[in-house]
Parts: sequence; structure tokens; C-alpha cells
Amino acid sequence: MTPRQWLREPLFHFLLAGLAMFLLAGWWQSGDSSGKTIRLGEDDLLTFMQGRAQVYDAPTFSALLAEMSDEDRSELIRDAALQEVLYREAQALGLSEADPLVRQRMVQQMRLILAEETTADTSLSDADLAAFYEANKAQYAAAPTMSFTHVFLRSPATREEAGAMLAKLRSGNVAADQAGQHGERFLYQQNYAAADEGLVTSHFGPDFAEALFALDPGSWQGPIQSAHGWHVVLPLAKETGGVPDLGEVRDQVREDAMAERRRVASNAALDKLLASYTIELDDGL
Repeated sequence: MTPRQWLREPLFHFLLAGLAMFLLAGWWQSGDSSGKTIRLGEDDLLTFMQGRAQVYDAPTFSALLAEMSDEDRSELIRDAALQEVLYREAQALGLSEADPLVRQRMVQQMRLILAEETTADTSLSDADLAAFYEANKAQYAAAPTMSFTHVFLRSPATREEAGAMLAKLRSGNVAADQAGQHGERFLYQQNYAAADEGLVTSHFGPDFAEALFALDPGSWQGPIQSAHGWHVVLPLAKETGGVPDLGEVRDQVREDAMAERRRVASNAALDKLLASYTIELDDGL
């Protein structure tokens, strides 16, 4: 038969189709087998070692890898390859979609990646810093503080007994470092350095704190009642607090301003990414 006659034969077309299917199947199997190949290099092993130890110090682990025995290196390669195999098999089973913890971890990683890409070139000028400080002055305000010592008389001691203790301390011109020789042991401290109102309130109660911060330093005063009993107080130093100048808190303001700028930029990037998708809702939502 001539070539032209062969081209007209149904059997020839059948064989040609079979050959095409055979070649296609071979190509498909070849492509599938390439997915079964795991290539590991030194960088892969270093990444695996650091991830497993949760310590990220490439020079140290590079030295460890270089000093490994053949047996230990073979075991390391097996572990690294096994991790990659299990990861691929889990992907094939769709576990990343089925396991909410895996899904959450992947979302967190994407958030971090997006934040790093978006804020890599973030910077602040002096004008930006000053504007942020002016808008957020209140958060840098220092609370008033009081440094003091006290002599404690536990309930059921009376106000009169506490008054007698006050007279004794004044007449004896008792110094702060001698206060421990008088009264009773207090539940918390006897000497307080730069204590703010919150700390004083937590130890003594709000009424005591209010009365304490109304005093001026320099002499034994009181008695003041707390939730525990009576106190004779020697205020030593008082700071009124207030808002510091920008120069005093410049480093903290810069850190806070950068964090705020990164937060705004990250949120904008998330909104942009979300807007690139079409969201469809079921009826009733």
C-alpha cells in the first residue's frame, strides 16, 4: 500500500490515536514522578535544623553541620526529607484546608509577609514625630508619685493611739531609717519609693491614697486610716507628674509612631487584597 492509502485506512488512525494516548500517559506519569522528587541542599538542612530547634543562628548550625558524623548527617537528611514528604502528603489530602489550626497558622504567616512587604520602607520625619506626639500626649503623661515611710498600728488600734504615736515620732525627731523600730509589721512595705496612686491604692485603699497625696513632704503627719488600721506617715518626696517634653520621651514616641504607621499601612494592604476578591453570601446573610 502506498503512503496515501495508509492515511485513508481506519486502522492507521486507530493506531495513531493509541500512540498519542500512550505518549500522553507517559508524559503525565513523568510529570507526576517529578512531584515525588525531593532535592535537599545545605541551605535546606540548615533551615530544617534551625526550625526544629526554634533557634535561628545560621553560623552556629553551619558549624554543627560541618562537624557531623556521616551517621548523624544521614539521620538529619532522613528527618528533613521525611518532613517534606509528610508536608506534601498532607497537602495532597487537603489537611491545610481541613485543620483549622493549620489554616490559622497559614493566615498568620500571610499577615506577617504582607506587613513586612508593606512597611519595609516606612520612615518618619521630625514633623511626623511631632504631630504624632501632639495627638497622643495624654499617653505619655507621668502619674504623680510619692516617696514615703510609715508606722503602722493594726486594728483594733484607735485614732487616739495613732495620735500618741505621731507625737512620739515628732518629739523624738525619728528619721525615716528608724521608723522600723516603732509600730507593727505591715502586710506590704514600710518604705515606698516613687509610688503612684494606683500602687498606694492597691496596698492601702483609695481613702488613704487620696489623703497621702494631699500631704507635703518633710515631717511626720497623720494619722491616716487604711483598710488595715492606722498609719503615721513621713512623706519624703513628691512628684506632681504631668506631660513631659517630646525630647524626654523621643525614643518611645518614635517607636509608638512607627508601630502606628505600620498598623495603618498593613490594614490598608489587607483592605486592598480583600477588595481584589468577589465575596458572595448565601441567602439570609
